[in-house]
Amino acid sequence: MTPLLNLTALQGTGYGARAIHLADGTCLSVAAGPRAACRPEPGHEGVPETYAGPFTSLEVYLFPGLDAPAGDAWHAEVEPDVLIAAHFVVKAEGRLFETVPVEAVRALIEAHGGESTQQP
Repeated sequence: MTPLLNLTALQGTGYGARAIHLADGTCLSVAAGPRAACRPEPGHEGVPETYAGPFTSLEVYLFPGLDAPAGDAWHAEVEPDVLIAAHFVVKAEGRLFETVPVEAVRALIEAHGGESTQQP
């Protein structure tokens, strides 16, 4: 099951991100809203800055220990050097992907046993 992912796709995360812990102990975070690499992207291409969902793709950060599956859905990875240059040193340890389709994120979560029932 993916209730937190569903909520994110429906309502976004505003200016923040939502951590989702998976049943196998791994973790990712997702973002959808202003300043996130998502679709539709608030403030771009006629989408109001205040747009709050629903979203068809999300910005996804995979914490160390969680790998992205092969495939076109995970093609837009931000290079670690860019994260370091932007002072996101903590994020340089994991992997950041832009505009990942919600269904691809759902498939990754389900491949790891779904969302943990114990979210911090």
